[in-house]
Amino acid sequence: MSKAERGRFAVAHVEPKMRLAEFRVAEDKMIPVGAEITADHFVVGQYVDVTGVTMGKGFAGGMKRWNFGGLRATHGVSISHRSIGSTGGRQDPGKTWKNKKMAGHMGVDKVTTQNLRVVQTDVERGLILVEGAVPGTAGGWIAVRDAVKKPLPKDAPAPGKFRVHPEAAAAPAEAAKGE
Repeated sequence: MSKAERGRFAVAHVEPKMRLAEFRVAEDKMIPVGAEITADHFVVGQYVDVTGVTMGKGFAGGMKRWNFGGLRATHGVSISHRSIGSTGGRQDPGKTWKNKKMAGHMGVDKVTTQNLRVVQTDVERGLILVEGAVPGTAGGWIAVRDAVKKPLPKDAPAPGKFRVHPEAAAAPAEAAKGE
């Protein structure tokens, strides 16, 4: 690759990460390539949407998975009192419809919890403390973004707080010298 070709591409100069995520933003809110978004991107009192993968619970019956009431526990129901009951019509439609709530695999779903309030941020350790239920297991990956249904606070940084590493900052200057 020639120097002219290298000048067209932005080089991040950062170590490879375990996870890559894309957040679509407006043209005026772009940050430099290779910049690290810090925890003070969010301010105390701001509302955020948190997306994660829920805990897996394996195979579950209809009562646990869909909160069905089940059948009576007495009067001839015998040992089927935790069953879900009828699953289809009679001769018409003569089948069980697709997406009928039945027993099956529960959990491991991508879920977004909306409007969680930011209580505190710790920039040194890279922590964001939110009030509410965050989906997923301990140590799992989550995505935190500005709330869709609530307005941004007045003191929220735009395009956001980020840190540019020295190697990434020096790279554009070197590319300009080479041309």
